[in-house]
Order: sequence, then structure tokens, then C-alpha cells
Amino acid sequence: MTCLGRDLLSRSRAYLVLVTETVVACDIAQTISDFDTTAYVVCAATISEAEAAMTDLESVEIAFVAGCPRKFDGSALHRDLVMRGARIVLLGIEAEVVGPTPAFDVLSQPFDTDAVLAKLQAASVVTV
Repeated sequence: MTCLGRDLLSRSRAYLVLVTETVVACDIAQTISDFDTTAYVVCAATISEAEAAMTDLESVEIAFVAGCPRKFDGSALHRDLVMRGARIVLLGIEAEVVGPTPAFDVLSQPFDTDAVLAKLQAASVVTV
């Protein structure tokens, strides 16, 4: 997958979209870019792609991650995102069943642009 946004030196805020479905990832990434015009959006289809793409990032505003809360909670990726200050939003049936926790929020499916925007606005991200 590709990244949206400015180059490494000019970006002020970074976001992660870890979703295997390309269309879904692109929709979320485009919504983020529309919300925060200076955003650098990292799209990854696998955990290893996400980890590799984040090596140069000091911080991550929000990470939209498709995955099972049981497997994600406490994982290396989870710890890495927390260290970078990310607010985590999980997607998927298992996440919906568990519901939001102090460790992560949940984006229920089917979702639309307004639902993604609500998660971005709830994170108190200041738009430019």
C-alpha cells in the first residue's frame, strides 16, 4: 500500500491505517487527509509493513487497526503505538463484540466518513 501526505520532514502529524482491504484502507486514509491536510498517513496491510513504516515516526496521532483485541492488546505493535502516543481504534467483528476499552476505541462496521471523522474529532486533533 502507499502513504498519503507530505515527505518525512514536512509532516506534522502521522496516522496509521493497518487494514488488509485496500479499498477500506484508502477510504480511511482519504478521510484522514481531508480532515488533517498536513497529515502523513501510513497504510499497511500487515503488521510487519506497519512496523517497518513506523521506524522513522516519532509519534502517531491515531492508529486504525483491523484486528482481534485479544491478539492486539499487549502485542509488540500495541506497545510500539502506545510509546508513540497513538490513540488506537480497532475495527472488526471481535472488536465490536468486546467494545471500547481504556486501551482502544472501536469503529463499528459498516462505517462511513462521518464515523471516521467522529473518531478523529474525539481524539482532539487540531486541524490546519
